[in-house]
Amino acid sequence: MKTIYLSPHLDDVVFSCGGWIWEQTHKGQEVEIWTICAGDPPPGSLSDLAKFLHQSWELDENAVRIRRDEDQEACRIIGAVPRHLSFLDCIYRLSPPGEPFYQTEVDIFGGLDPREADLLDRVSTALGDLLPTESDLIVPLGIGNHVDHELTRKAASRLGRRLHYYADYPYAHELEGRETLKFMEGAREWEYDQLQITEKGLDRWWQGARAYGSQITTFWENEGALRREIKQFSDFLGGMKLWVAREESD
Repeated sequence: MKTIYLSPHLDDVVFSCGGWIWEQTHKGQEVEIWTICAGDPPPGSLSDLAKFLHQSWELDENAVRIRRDEDQEACRIIGAVPRHLSFLDCIYRLSPPGEPFYQTEVDIFGGLDPREADLLDRVSTALGDLLPTESDLIVPLGIGNHVDHELTRKAASRLGRRLHYYADYPYAHELEGRETLKFMEGAREWEYDQLQITEKGLDRWWQGARAYGSQITTFWENEGALRREIKQFSDFLGGMKLWVAREESD
């Protein structure tokens, strides 16, 4: 049966699960990565936050197109099939008067703007229409509280399907994220599948992650630091963990 991972942005799933996905596809399993917020920004001037991030990524006005190309290459490396939905990244979303919903980096970790409640409905409806019935669905836990991760998780939760959850890297590798995962390991509400990753899978994980060249300096000092931290994150997880709420598995 096909496995579909939902990625809020054009990198989240590969950063978080790239090694395990390579293990799946290497065994002949069919895996797709669906990125929710992969649409081109609207015409006109970008918000100050979007401009700042484009500069830090060293990308021009074609930033999203370039990031989709990066995603294509990353998915090729780990053997997955990418699919890009047309919803906008939160840094490009505007209220009807044209005011950005999220104007600072603090804003994007402050929860979904209530004025965007209809977006949650639209994403959930689109997923319900597009997702094949016979498929395993794996979605982000939402560790780090990024607004688009919250959007993806909540939209998927409305589908009435059994969901598995992955830990959002790199947020899950930070102290607060690691403490959250340790708490979940002992919580009655959660159980998890413990998945083993080979050295080859770990290497493909890193190779896939480094394909997002525009994002490296956002989170890591250089590619070497990225490689070390992915290894550390996998060691912390004991390979890889996929979580499921106990009430969903009964």
